[in-house]
Amino acid sequence: MAELTTTGGFQYTFKPEAVLGLTDHDGATAVTCVYGVTAGVVKIAEGVAEFLIRIGMAGNFAQLTRANGAPIWFNAGAVGGIRAPLPNEYAAAVRSVISAGSFVQGVAEDQAAAKARINAHGGKL
Repeated sequence: MAELTTTGGFQYTFKPEAVLGLTDHDGATAVTCVYGVTAGVVKIAEGVAEFLIRIGMAGNFAQLTRANGAPIWFNAGAVGGIRAPLPNEYAAAVRSVISAGSFVQGVAEDQAAAKARINAHGGKL
């Protein structure tokens, strides 16, 4: 089990593999958005790399790129599918959509590149 404390002071105990995805909150501060621990997003005052090392999952997360150029990390073992975006579903820069449980995000990488990165970190697509 692992633990985290939100920026609001709430503490959670969770299985590390429950984390489905991570985003850097704003790029300027060490605040990370954690998806999968609860039904919504949880914000922590810890950088992505530090958090992943601390919970023992650094090698299990694949880094991809959001439509705005910001990084996004997916738990490769939790990714269940990659598909093309539907017409008008996402910004034009989105070339594929990745689903990891309830965490679904559009990324700039095409499906082949996204699949290669996911599989390089333990995914099985």
